[in-house]
Amino acid sequence: MKKTNIIIAVIIAIFVVCATVILTIALMNNKEKETVPVNVDFEALSANIDETTSFDSTKLQQLTIEDLESEFSISPDWVKQVIGEKPYVNITASMYVIVEATEGNVDNVLNAFEKFGKNYDEVWKDYLTEEYELVKNRQIGAKGNYVYFIVCDYPKNIVDLIK
Repeated sequence: MKKTNIIIAVIIAIFVVCATVILTIALMNNKEKETVPVNVDFEALSANIDETTSFDSTKLQQLTIEDLESEFSISPDWVKQVIGEKPYVNITASMYVIVEATEGNVDNVLNAFEKFGKNYDEVWKDYLTEEYELVKNRQIGAKGNYVYFIVCDYPKNIVDLIK
């Protein structure tokens, strides 16, 4: 009788271990994998952003590589290309910047965006409450060599367009 109980306990233990391993593997394979863009068409991306967002282009101006250097402290050597819009004046905080970083400079651009974001907080925290909420919910990140800084109502919508 005791041998039978031991055999049953061993079989149950083996079953539990196998089930745990299978469940773990299944969960790991079900995680959403972020696609890394290979080659983003910046012209098409800009058009898609204009169509799918509520940016008021009368309050915004196009960003240039020179703006990246003067306002974001991003060296032109770190940038292959850029699209984005920034406010003409501080009546809106909404803006977006998407940079294709040169090889090995994604972290440099990310760090510059993080630093700019902290400074942007200071500009807006005691000014317009609604706009400051947008600034606090900004998105900064990277997909492959494409680095973004986005302040708007629905920043994730723009991030999703980078593919």
